[in-house]
Amino acid sequence: MEVSKKKNSLSPTELIDWLNDEGVLELDWDFPEAGDLFTAGLDSMAVMQLVVAVEDRFKVELTPEDLTRANLATPASLAALISRKTP
Repeated sequence: MEVSKKKNSLSPTELIDWLNDEGVLELDWDFPEAGDLFTAGLDSMAVMQLVVAVEDRFKVELTPEDLTRANLATPASLAALISRKTP
């Protein structure tokens, strides 16, 4: 899947597709943008995999302060975090 690298261009839907492609989580195609990623299986191991994948794909550095439950809770909040961090 080709995801734009422009700031603020990552949509929650693109993020859901990307999470599936990366194997971080297995989400249904109709997983809601406000759906709970923790309920869907995002655990501490998946968070570590997610951090590595995000930093590699989007060329951003996620700090411990970025890794809050609020930032990682939903595809929408995670996409917003990545968009804010993307140069």
